[in-house]
Amino acid sequence: MENNSYTTNFFFTAYGDLGFMRNIYFIATLIVYLVIHLVNAVILIVIVCDRNLHEPMYIFICSLVINGLYGTNAFYIKFMENLLSRNPSISRTGCLLQVFAMHTYGSFEFSILGLMAYDRYVSICNPLLYNNIMTPSKVTSLLCFAYLYPICIFTIHISLTVRLPLCGYLIDKVYCDNWSVVKLSCTDVSINSVFGFFVTTFLMVPPLMLTLFSYTKIISVSIKASKEARSKTAKTCLPHLVTFINYSVATFFEILHQRFDASALPHDLRGFMSIDFVLLPPLLNPVIYGIKTKQIRKSAIKINN
Repeated sequence: MENNSYTTNFFFTAYGDLGFMRNIYFIATLIVYLVIHLVNAVILIVIVCDRNLHEPMYIFICSLVINGLYGTNAFYIKFMENLLSRNPSISRTGCLLQVFAMHTYGSFEFSILGLMAYDRYVSICNPLLYNNIMTPSKVTSLLCFAYLYPICIFTIHISLTVRLPLCGYLIDKVYCDNWSVVKLSCTDVSINSVFGFFVTTFLMVPPLMLTLFSYTKIISVSIKASKEARSKTAKTCLPHLVTFINYSVATFFEILHQRFDASALPHDLRGFMSIDFVLLPPLLNPVIYGIKTKQIRKSAIKINN
């Protein structure tokens, strides 16, 4: 195969031949993009403007909203541009920037959801000590770590990818991810593969274990509580569980899709599942945490009036 180490563009093959549907998909995507920005902006403004919502739970929700907007812009802008293109492509620099943005977005989301599970554990299992444990400085430190840790890890991860000579330019997706670029290399990628495994482990296992630990403790306490207390706990935790399970399933599918042959699955299903982790959370989070959270709903109505 010809060595294309200096390839300046990658071409996406997953778009297929959209034909007359191209404009319809673009309009639908644009509407979703605008709705995501609108609903997330409303939640963000409500939380920032209402000082009564400057508590850990709402700060974490605010972080989810900001991260949702970050991931949305990392994916949708180029996706919509390519919907209108006869040859969907991206520059090499743009691809690597998208890789960094998409991967850090995913890690931020998972880390924040893990911190939200911990926040619920402290609130339900240690309510009298909650204010002493979840202090502003501690919440700030946890969020800084949740953001800086993935940035450092992926800076190293993508640095290993940048050095690779490439012998191809076709990516069978609608966006760039690290493994798709690595697979185009002309040389041995064992180091990238092993490091990628450790990156996945170090970034996904801690939030997952923190969430499992938190809900194990919450369930243990809830079993001994009154019916009213269990109902209140369920209302508090259910939105987070729905968000966490949806995001975990989508993320694990994407990891399996990257590492193993998923050609046996229908093309449309593979395409949807590969973008589910960036498609649904920015839409679901404002609905789950905004419309379903009484305090945010009341504050939104107050600000509107």
